[in-house]
Amino acid sequence: MARNRRYLPWIGAAISHGPRAALAASLAVTPGAVWMLALVLERRRIGLRGEFTALALGDPLLAVALALGVRQMGGRPPSGLAARRYGLVSMTGWLGFGLLQWRAELRDGYFTREQAMAPTKIWHQLVVYPLLGYWLWTALVAALTARGAERGGRAPQVAMLACVTAWIVANGYDRRRPKLGHPPYEWRRLRPRTGPWPATSTTLRAYRASGSDNRF
Repeated sequence: MARNRRYLPWIGAAISHGPRAALAASLAVTPGAVWMLALVLERRRIGLRGEFTALALGDPLLAVALALGVRQMGGRPPSGLAARRYGLVSMTGWLGFGLLQWRAELRDGYFTREQAMAPTKIWHQLVVYPLLGYWLWTALVAALTARGAERGGRAPQVAMLACVTAWIVANGYDRRRPKLGHPPYEWRRLRPRTGPWPATSTTLRAYRASGSDNRF
């Protein structure tokens, strides 16, 4: 119990039960839950070709980085900059980032308001960012400390940083090559707006240019 108090309640369970649990939890949050929300509420199948690279490939790499970080911790509770209070700061910061990004994408016309209120978008901004932000901060900071380096040497640390770097590169790639991301959604009907959709956002214009059929 004393060990568990080093983590945020409930949320910290994913990284306090070993690398396999951390990997499974991360993949469940993204891309797993994103794909499920798209299938059940948005009534669409997400394919690797039509999805943002950061989600389809980058998020699984973050899950690998998380699992490696938890393994490096070797069962030790986080301390120092990886302690619970700093993890909470990280989680809050990532939530704030998600909200600011949400606002900026609406203001800049990257998504329409109906796209921004799609289930997958809400999940991504309000759940994915803060959860992964806390988990990754706690595990990676702990793993990159001197004590965290004891298990497996430096190779896992290099692999962790490579995975995170690949995720950053994927995000930059996506900004230059936008995809649909999220369909215009009608919550009253619990389904995407009937197409064809007007090309009123950067992502909808990219979707139309791709020649995709938007009749969901």
